[in-house]
Amino acid sequence: MPSKCLLIIAETDDVYFNLATEEYLLHNFDQDIVFLYINSDAVVLGKHQNAFNECRITKCRENGVAVARRLSGGGTVYHGDGNINFCFIRNGEATDKLIDFKKHLEPVQAFLHSKGLPSEYSGRNDLLLHEKKISGNAEHVYKRKNRVIHHGTLLFNADLGRLNESIAPKKRVDFKTHAVQSVRSVVANIQDYLVQPETMDSFYEDLGQFLGDYFLATEYRLSAIDHRNINDLVQEKFGTWDWNFGYSPSFTVTLSHENGNTSDIHVKKGLIKNISGFLESAPELIGMAYKPESFEGLASTEEIEEFF
Repeated sequence: MPSKCLLIIAETDDVYFNLATEEYLLHNFDQDIVFLYINSDAVVLGKHQNAFNECRITKCRENGVAVARRLSGGGTVYHGDGNINFCFIRNGEATDKLIDFKKHLEPVQAFLHSKGLPSEYSGRNDLLLHEKKISGNAEHVYKRKNRVIHHGTLLFNADLGRLNESIAPKKRVDFKTHAVQSVRSVVANIQDYLVQPETMDSFYEDLGQFLGDYFLATEYRLSAIDHRNINDLVQEKFGTWDWNFGYSPSFTVTLSHENGNTSDIHVKKGLIKNISGFLESAPELIGMAYKPESFEGLASTEEIEEFF
């Protein structure tokens, strides 16, 4: 008889592969699933967010931080070597009752409590320690199969300076957009509050053991067929510029140039559709992707770094 719940520990730190794995498991499996993973450095956007507004693209490139979009809504979170990601995929009978952040976070809070960490659930679907955010969460319902995905972060010993640098507000840029915007919060690392010091590896291993016991889960390793299908999903969706950047809702951005002039640029599906102001003399921008390379020769290097 198949297990009612599977425990899957990721074998890669590739953010695009792991986000694609979440969607693949949600759509193609029938069991409840606990999926744990640690990604290399990445800024991960909510499905309905504006990538150009939420992160410093040039700074992310400079620091080797990937920009990725997940299938759920909500705000931007930071993934990296010091951050643990947990994902619960659950079945339900009525889709209107599947969204329940507080319920889905109960096992995580129970684990933290076992470590002497009395976390609190916030009204913004975060977990707090001493009023500082240690976990951001989001959910998405797959109505066709009455399944919900709840995924979240656990900041263990993340480089918070690198995090803030990746999502710091841009200079001389004003966005007009209906996209979901992140609410900036004061964040903290779990490691700073541990009663007994321990490594991230031991904390991660204990989390997997605790959740496996909590859900009476059977460990499952992705098969060769699973890997092939997930890689296809990376190539078709999660690893593409069209998804990670072009999917951003339409917006108009005002760029303030060094000479005091401004340019208004309207962008749809990541492509420049209209220009007014200072850059109106560069019609070649129409139809180009709204990204730093498109502005080379039209703005100084310093301006481009500030715009993006």
